[in-house]
Amino acid sequence: MKGSRERSLQATEWDLLEALWAAERATAREVADALHGRRGWAYSTVKTMLDRMVKKGHVDARRVGNVWEYSPAIARDDARRGAWRSFVETVFGGAMTPALNFLATDAKLTKSQRRQLSRLLDPEETDDA
Repeated sequence: MKGSRERSLQATEWDLLEALWAAERATAREVADALHGRRGWAYSTVKTMLDRMVKKGHVDARRVGNVWEYSPAIARDDARRGAWRSFVETVFGGAMTPALNFLATDAKLTKSQRRQLSRLLDPEETDDA
């Protein structure tokens, strides 16, 4: 995520992107239908939000016949990476150690999750415990 796409995504934008990641490409009507149970947005609302996301560089659009088809302009992992960076910068002043300390202690991870985190941070560590 470079340039304008580096900005944090809003919760509503995550919902739209999740629908697009699942579909790979979809019309505004298809996105509205996919999110109807969760958000209940009107087609016009979804269309407006998708068009704004195109301007931000989060979504690509192309005309197919008489409708616009949208697809994600950013990969899910890139969006998550940007969100994590933004979170660490905002909440922990950019310091990774306090962020990881929070995950290891305050986030109430299970023993299994703590072991997984430890293995991710130190791949040479064995699972002897």
